[in-house]
This record gives sequence, structure tokens and C-alpha cells, in this order.
Amino acid sequence: MDFNRIYTSSKTYIILLVIAIIMLLVTTSMTYRQIMLTQKSAEMVLHTLQVYNAIGDLTTHYTKAQSEEFREDIINDTLSTKFFEDYKLEGKAIIDTLRLLTKDNGLHAARIKPLNALLNNLYSQLVDLDIVTSQDNEEVLQGQQSNKLKINKTLFEIRSIKNRMLADEERLMHERKINYIFHKSLTPTMLLILAFFALVVFIISFVRIYNNKLKVRKSENFLKSVLATTDNIVNYYEPIYNSIDEIVDFKILYANDCNRDYLGLEPNNIIGATVLGVYPFHRSYNELEELIKSYKEDSKVVFDRQVIINEKKMWFHSLVTPLADGVLVTSSNSTPEEEAKDIELTLKKRLENQNLKLLDNRAFLTNIFKSISHVVMHFKSIRAENGEIVDFEILFVNDKINPVTGDNPSHIEKRKVSEVYPNIFKSGVYKYLIDAIENDKPEHYEFPHHKNGKVQWFYATAIKLGDGVTITTREVTDEKEKANELIKLNEELIIQNSILTGAERIAKIGNFLWYLDNGVSEISDNFYHMLGYEPKEFDLSFERYREFVHPDDLEDYDKIGAKILTELQATEYTYRITTKQGDLKYFKTNGQFINKNGKTVMIGVVQDVTQTIEAEEKLLKSNLELKNRNAELESFNRVASHDLQEPLRKIQLFALRIEDTEAENFSGKSKEYFNKVTKAVNRMQSLIENLLAYSRINISKKDFEKVDLNQVLDKIKEDLTTSIHNSETVVVSDKLPKIKGVTFQMEQLFTNLISNAIKYKNASEAPRLEIRYSKVAASELPDQSPTARRQYHKISFLDNGIGFDQQYAEKIFEVFQRLHQKTEYSGTGIGLAICKKIVENHNGYIYATGNEGVGAQFIVYLPAQQD
Repeated sequence: MDFNRIYTSSKTYIILLVIAIIMLLVTTSMTYRQIMLTQKSAEMVLHTLQVYNAIGDLTTHYTKAQSEEFREDIINDTLSTKFFEDYKLEGKAIIDTLRLLTKDNGLHAARIKPLNALLNNLYSQLVDLDIVTSQDNEEVLQGQQSNKLKINKTLFEIRSIKNRMLADEERLMHERKINYIFHKSLTPTMLLILAFFALVVFIISFVRIYNNKLKVRKSENFLKSVLATTDNIVNYYEPIYNSIDEIVDFKILYANDCNRDYLGLEPNNIIGATVLGVYPFHRSYNELEELIKSYKEDSKVVFDRQVIINEKKMWFHSLVTPLADGVLVTSSNSTPEEEAKDIELTLKKRLENQNLKLLDNRAFLTNIFKSISHVVMHFKSIRAENGEIVDFEILFVNDKINPVTGDNPSHIEKRKVSEVYPNIFKSGVYKYLIDAIENDKPEHYEFPHHKNGKVQWFYATAIKLGDGVTITTREVTDEKEKANELIKLNEELIIQNSILTGAERIAKIGNFLWYLDNGVSEISDNFYHMLGYEPKEFDLSFERYREFVHPDDLEDYDKIGAKILTELQATEYTYRITTKQGDLKYFKTNGQFINKNGKTVMIGVVQDVTQTIEAEEKLLKSNLELKNRNAELESFNRVASHDLQEPLRKIQLFALRIEDTEAENFSGKSKEYFNKVTKAVNRMQSLIENLLAYSRINISKKDFEKVDLNQVLDKIKEDLTTSIHNSETVVVSDKLPKIKGVTFQMEQLFTNLISNAIKYKNASEAPRLEIRYSKVAASELPDQSPTARRQYHKISFLDNGIGFDQQYAEKIFEVFQRLHQKTEYSGTGIGLAICKKIVENHNGYIYATGNEGVGAQFIVYLPAQQD
């Protein structure tokens, strides 16, 4: 027997283990933190080098403008702007790179804006240089010289900003390099210190465990000496489980020498054997169940048993105590006590026989002894002159009446029943008593008794004795309640079976049970319906069911069936069947094997998945069509991006040059036509850009980030400063929330909605835009739109512009839909469609309400994050 495992407390070891784990976690976390600090320092140094490189690219870029060769290339490239456009794109890329790299540096970020403006001035001056150079007169030469001076001045200002940025980066490089060296040198020292502390904790733990081990050995030796000298049988058992985790027996792990002394069993021979194998009387006395109960309920169990050893009867008093992973059974030899009890019992029986002989002539006392555990009463009949029983006199009541009615037997004896228990005349009990006397046969009946607001039920037997009746009563409240519960359970079972049948019909599911030994199958009613038959219309077997399988699927069906029978492992698979009516259906089958009454049985379910498979085929077809449409859309994007915009840029460029050189020679009609051409080209370019923006709006989970809508609004107000100022628009806003979304799409949403409010202003009053915010429940969405979200951010854009007729509230969100002529208000008719697509990509909703001449309201609902 392993005393260490049974008696040793694990609390100390658990505490030591927790301390060691905590130290290990602290060591790991501090090491990780130090490494991350070192890595962050290295990343900061790398970031500075990237800024250096970007500034170097900037130097290379603007230095080209100083080169006469570069300027000659610009001047000579008169038929194509590609060379100069590439140069501008290169500058834009450098500025974008610097803006990205310096977004965490407020000083650099402030310098990027003027630096970008200076580069734009430089490009404009280079274009002017190209235009001036194309003419050949003295004034033009002077203008060319002036332009070169402007270019040099611009280059000087760019160089100044660049030098200041380089100086700041050199200072940052010096600071970050010092920080990196500090963290790099500190990491090994920190690791060494923490490792030393961890080693100390493990050494302390080892010493503690070793000392406890010595104490356990000492306790083990002491316990063995006690068990060797005790007069009791001491055994330790551990449970044995079957395949379904039920305890079927116990294994003997320890047995002391008293097994040899009392039972003739050698301890070493029975250790490792099963309890039922060594002590078969455990099963006959149901003591195995007591052992299992003690183990499972963690409670002590006491029982006495008699065994015959070498034809000699012996009695043992056993105490079962749960211990560790088993039970400890201590049995003491109680043979002397039991033999004394037998002698006492023999004497007692002799006395009882003598008393019975004395009471033979008193039959009612015999009845009392027969029913002494119940309420026993004897009533004497009170008859009228005509011989009819009109009442009873109480002659005897045992003490069991007191807990029921509270009556004291001595107080109610010799009194009339009508005075003590008048209710029996109303409840029908009185009639049972009379029938028992008059018919001379026992009467059995039940009656309720109300006490303290509760109802108790009693079962009574009335037996005639002389001219009276003896009533034996016992309480059956528990039996009554159990009977009612059984009735209720049966009703619930009927309801559940009805629900299951309905559920199978709705879900198109049937279940089956298949006996492998004879091939007989039992299937549910709905399975018959799925095959086109009425329930029990035919007897189903494996061979009979094969007839329903589609011929093209029979080979696979047989292969899968053979594999399942060989491996006894069910597999989910789908096949086609032909119903009685000739309909083709798809069935999906799955199941499992169980043992039922010693036979291997397969149980499972069959589901009609015809609609699902047909829907999947339709979905595949729809996906293919969608894929083709996406390919067409991508093709359109390429055409719109390059083939359509390139001619427009040529038209704009040559129109600009014609206007610069020939504008003075235009007639009034020519100027009008020329302006219409320019406006048409600009509108066409705006239309293409909006179409591209609409088609490119896409989103995925990785695009999401935390977006502060207050910052978005501030940026848009800054971008639209000119429009807001010129139109004298007043913008009033509540504090807006932070959402999960895509920043540039939110900026585009706010830009379009605010621009619309400015564009469609009312001529009779100054434009005013109010942006209101509140958090609302999903149930407050218009039209009760289906959603899984509980709360939404409601952002309303209210203006006092020209408004619109409410019947067009949905039309205005469609592509190319306009409520006004393009001569009245500029625009492409795509802006609100872009807004709708952005909101829907963020799992939100957008609605519009309006009133002509009064104003419009655009309401955006965006999902609120769940706490």
C-alpha cells in the first residue's frame, strides 16, 4: 500500500509549485519586457535611418531642378507631359513617405505642409519656364531669367527646411543610439539576476520536499506498526471501472495480517486481486453497493455481516471510510457480542410467546400488535332503537395519533366520534366504517388531512371486530406525490414524443435502429414519409432499403457500408434515393454503434438534404456569375484609370495652352463654346474619379481601426475652409463617438454630406448645418431593419437648404440619380451613392428625409461596440 500517496498532504507542494511558477512568470515577463525595450530602441534607430533616406531622396529630387540638363529635358518635352508628370509623382511619393515616417513627430509634421507647398510652387515655376521658353523675344528672355530666380529661391527654401529636418534627426539619432546601448547592456545583467533568484526558489523547494519525504517515511513506519498490532481487519480498496465509467468492483491495494488470523487469507496473496474475487459475500449482502456509495458520496458507511469460516459462524462490524482515491475498510470481530445477542433474543422470544398465550382471548390487542407501526383505533357502534348505527364510541387509540391530529389518546377515549372527528360524516369515511361492520368485510379507503396549510394523505383499513370496527391508518403522502409525479412524467413524455415527431417532420429528419446480426431495422414514422410511404406500410431491412438507393450511387453506398461494418465506425455520407412516387431525393446519413441486450446495434439519423444541395448548386452558379461581373468591373476600372483619363488630361493641357495663346483672338461665341468644352471635360474627369471611388470602396476586417469622428470632422472642416467661408455656412456639432472603421472612408462620407449641405443651400437665408449625435437601441432603426447588433451610433446631418420631395428619399442614393439639372447645381450624381456604400461596408444604415424649401436631414446609423 502506498502510504505516501494516501496520507501525505499536497498543500505544501502546491504552495511551493505556485511560488516557483510565479517566479518563473516574473522572470519571463521582465526578460520579455527588457528584450522588447531593446527591440523598440533598435526600431527607433532604424526609423531614424529611414527618415534619413527619405530626406536624401528629397535632396536628390529637388537637386534635379538645379540641373540645366533637367530643365532642357522639360523644355524639349513639348509633345508629352509624361517626363514632367513622372517627376511630380516622384516628389509626391517622397512627401507621402516623409509624412508617414514623421507622423509621430509634431515638429516634422508641421514642416511637411510648407515643404509640399514649396514643391508644388517649384513644379509650377518649371511649367512656366517651359511656356516662356517656347517664345523668342527680349521680354520673354527677361521673364525666363525672372523665373529662374524664383526657382532658385524656392530651392533655397526647400533646402533650408531639409537642413532643419536633418539637424533634428541627427539629434534624435544620438539620443536613440544612447538608449539602445543602455537597454542592450542591461538585458544580460537582468537575465542573470532573475535566473539567480529562480535558482534560489527551486533549491528552497527541493529542501522542503526532501524534509517532507523524511517525515512521510517516519509516519509510514509508525502506521505500519499500528496496523500490524491491531485486532481489526484493515483493507484499502481502489475502484475498478468498466468501459462506460461505472464502478463494477474494487482492487485490493493493502491488507493487514488480521486477514490471515480471522479469514485464513494471506495478505500478500490477495493484494492486487478484486474484492468480489476474494470476498464474494460482498455481492450477496449488497455490500459492494455500500462501498460504491461511500466512495462516490465521500461518506462513511457502517454495516454488519455474518460469514462462515471453516463451518464456523463469525460476525464482523465494518466501517467504510473514503480515503484518497479509494476506500479504507476496517472490520472488527463482533462474534462474542452477536452470540450474546442471540442468547438474549432467544430469551426474548420465549417471553413473547408467553405473553401471546395470555392475550389470545383479546383479539383486538392482536390486531393492534399487527399494526403497531400505524395509527390504530377501535370504535364501538352506537345504535338507535331500530338497530341503525348512528355514531361510534372511541374505545382505543394508540400514541401514533398525536403527531397527526395532536390529540392525546387518554383525552379522547370513551368519547363519541361525532364530537372528536365530525368531519368523517362529510368526507365519506363514516360510510366505509358502517359498510365494514354491516357487510363483515374489510374496507380500504384514502382520505386527506389538512395540517398547517399542507395536505397529508392517509390509507386506512377498517376491519369488523365484535360490534365495532378497528381502523389501521398509515400515511401515503409520499406515495401519492410519487404517483402524481409519475403521471406527470408520462404526460410530459407523450408531449416530448409528439414534439420530436413534429420536429423530425419540420427538419426532414428520420431516425433508424439496425440490428447487425439479422439485418432487421426499425425506423421512425417520418422516415417512412420521407420514402413516400405511410408508417409501418412495409417491414424494412438492409436489403429492402438498398432498393431505394439510386443505381448510380449503389457502388459507393455498398463500399461505405462495408467499411462501416468492418470498422464499426459510422461515417457521414450523402447519396440519392428514389421514393415510392418516383421522386429523386438526397439523403445524408450518420450514426453510431451501441450494445443493446448483448447485440451490436447501429442507431442514427437520415436527413433529406435535397433543398440544401439544390441551393448549393444555385449558389455556385451565382458565385460564378458574380466572379465574371467582378472581372468586368476590374476591366472597367483599368479602362477608367488609364484609357479614359489619359485623353482627358491631353484635352485639358491643350485647352489650357490654347486659352493662354489664343484667348484674345476668340469671338464671343467662340469663348462661350470654349468654356462649355472646358466645363464638360472637367465634369467628365470628376465623373470618372467618382466612379472609380465608388467601385473601389471595399473593406475587410483587417482594414478596421479605431476612428475618432471628432478628428475626422475637424479635418474635413479644414479641407472645406474655403467653401464654408465663401458660402458663410455655420457648422454646429455635438461631441461625436469613436468607432471601428476605415479612416479615409469616414472622411469621404463626411466630405460628401457636408459638401451637399453647402451646395444645395437656400438662397433666402444663410446656410446652417447641424451634426447631432445619440446612441440608440437597434429597435429604433427605421423599418425595423434586421440586425444582430444591440446598439447603434445615430449621427444626423440637418441643413436648412432647398430640401427635396420625400418621395425621392431612396432614389437620391442611386448612382447617377439627380433631382436637379446639371446647369442648376454641379455634380455627378454619385456622391450619395458613395455615402451609402461606405455606411453599408461598416454594417450600418443611412436614411434621408426632406421637405422642399425647408431643408434635408441625412441620418447615419453605425454599429456601437459591445462592452
